[in-house]
Amino acid sequence: MTANPAGPIADMIWNHRIIRVTVGLLLLALAIVVSLPAITGYTSRDGTVNARLALLNAPIDGVISGEPAKVGVPVKAGDNLAEISNPRVSRAVLASLEAERNTALDRVAALKKERDDLTQLRDQLGNRLEIFKQATISNLEREVEILRKRVEVSQAQDLAAQVDFDRRKELESKGILTQRMVDAARATGAATGGEVEVSNLTVDQLQQRLNAVRQGIFVFGDGQNDVPYFRQRQDEVIVHISDLNSRIAENEARAAEVEKQLTEEGIRVSSLESASVTAPFEGVVWSRSIVNGSNVVLNNQLMRILDCRELFVDILVPEVDYDEIYPGLAAQVRLLGRSDVFKGSVVSVKGSSAATETDSFAASLPFTSQRNAHIRVRLQSSFMNSDFENFCQVGRSVQVRFPRHGLGFSNWVRNLWFSIF
Repeated sequence: MTANPAGPIADMIWNHRIIRVTVGLLLLALAIVVSLPAITGYTSRDGTVNARLALLNAPIDGVISGEPAKVGVPVKAGDNLAEISNPRVSRAVLASLEAERNTALDRVAALKKERDDLTQLRDQLGNRLEIFKQATISNLEREVEILRKRVEVSQAQDLAAQVDFDRRKELESKGILTQRMVDAARATGAATGGEVEVSNLTVDQLQQRLNAVRQGIFVFGDGQNDVPYFRQRQDEVIVHISDLNSRIAENEARAAEVEKQLTEEGIRVSSLESASVTAPFEGVVWSRSIVNGSNVVLNNQLMRILDCRELFVDILVPEVDYDEIYPGLAAQVRLLGRSDVFKGSVVSVKGSSAATETDSFAASLPFTSQRNAHIRVRLQSSFMNSDFENFCQVGRSVQVRFPRHGLGFSNWVRNLWFSIF
């Protein structure tokens, strides 16, 4: 049997101290390199770039007119995404309010015309009353003048009667005239004196009436009405005009109120006839459920807009490290397949049994049946926030690392002790 010369040579090499130390150091270095990520931080392979979605619903019932924004199209805040028209909106209330407003305005116009006619009649009655007043004043002034002349005549007659009485009384004392003739002269003097007094009283009465008429107060006697017909008619017209003013103000107020309702109803009808769906912020159209000509109902979902302003990563880490990861903790994120490293910070930490929302996110949240904590890391602004063509990298898998202070040997010992005992 021939001996293998390589065996003794290999034994000599492995028995050499330097070779054995070198191999040992290489194996130790390899172990350190393999365990280095666990020593210096935590790595998760379940991370997913995620962002929120804005759901745009139909503001009215109607039909989509024109081509809505397509999926993947970048949009800016205020951009028009879709147009909705509704020609079947009811205008019955609007027509009723218009008719009510027009009726109120027609009433106001008719009442104002009637008021203007009565105002003219009032002015005419006022002119006639003024003419009647001036004529009455003139008549009373003439009557006063005539009575004053009569007073002067009566005074002259009274003076003559008094002189005749004195003369007859003197002659009667001399025995020339009889007592009867003296008594007759006395009676005549008394009559003329009473006539003078009556004439003065009549003058005073007419003067009072004259003064009253000059002030617009008509005082008549002998059963006549103290208020002239023109004044009575004018008072009736004034009362009627006051009533018309009240009715005009009432109808004007009603017309103004209906006008406000008409404006509000017009705005409401206009808002129901057509509406524009605009982008609430800068982003990209994620999905849509409408096309040109689609019938939509109020609050129907039209499309979803991806909000690229704030990107975040949802990851899973073993729940035993829950206390080591907390909000505000810095993190390093690397997209799977890229060497770029992005900075981030933890915004929330939830336990494995915590309920998570899913409707408002673009990517599915990580799911696990293990005891893993749900960690959310907000990413700092980067090129991904404006990478609309690739939907801001939403849905891509990532690896996330957190800094680790110490080896955590004490935690491992405590956990082991708790598990055993």
